Amino acid sequence: MLSFLAPAGRDHFADCSCGHGHFSERLAQCLPADARLLCLDIDAEAVAATTRRLARFGEQCVVVRGSYVDLPDLAAGVGLGPFGGIVIDAGCFSREQIMSPDLGLSFSVDGELNMKLDPQQPGPTARDLIATLSARELAALFREAGESPRTARLVASAIERARASEPLTRTVQLARVIEQAVDAAHLRRGERHPATRPFAGLRQAVNRELPTLEQGIEAAVRSLRPGGRLCLLSYYGTEHALVRRKSRALERGCICPPDLPVCGCGRQSLLRRLLRDPLPPAPREVRANDSARSARLHVLERTAALM
Repeated sequence: MLSFLAPAGRDHFADCSCGHGHFSERLAQCLPADARLLCLDIDAEAVAATTRRLARFGEQCVVVRGSYVDLPDLAAGVGLGPFGGIVIDAGCFSREQIMSPDLGLSFSVDGELNMKLDPQQPGPTARDLIATLSARELAALFREAGESPRTARLVASAIERARASEPLTRTVQLARVIEQAVDAAHLRRGERHPATRPFAGLRQAVNRELPTLEQGIEAAVRSLRPGGRLCLLSYYGTEHALVRRKSRALERGCICPPDLPVCGCGRQSLLRRLLRDPLPPAPREVRANDSARSARLHVLERTAALM
């Protein structure tokens, strides 16, 4: 990803989902002395951790709490932009976040079924969704995260039966229900834990990840200078499809009927895709970080057209 960003002097960059700042630190190390980096995250603890991690870079790095949906306003507030490179990691969760019992993101760490990265954000927690959604609605969430229709229905039905006996309030408690249901039906495949996709579906719903991603792509395009690049990582089928659909729409120019002699829509291409197909991780990256196995890298370059 760093090779696509091609850091240059006097340019501005943004890591829009910095987590605890691991990638931000790598990017900062590659920046020329007169380039600057903006780091965003909605998780207050992640912002504090990234601030500490990047303290040695001084004023070159600015860390702000907020959503990348608001990137143009947040950047203007600290005097940064337009950007030569923007990174959006749609599934960016640091190990610290994943292992936090308070966030409840992991099926292997016991904690409250929360999953809200921003406690101030309105809407239900994962516990609320598990308690109130019908089996059909739960199955739809799990399918959005890439689960097969059969397994999604099976898991949703198992949750519905289990919550009739006792409230499902803990991560490990929910994971156990899912694991037992899948194993009883002999549907476990490969090394992936059967709770992986159901947990991802709940997390996406709680944090409104898909609508946020779509709005975030638009915000990034508005924030890029001509020739600036957006590097975006997606992780699940619905995320992959959303990024492809959105990038193709922004890449498309005139949409007038082909028999119209003069363009009447005035639409111009805002982006061009640098990769015909998104890049999967290299084997060494998967060996170093198993959660990267489903990641796909999309690289888009801003044109000079006005938005």
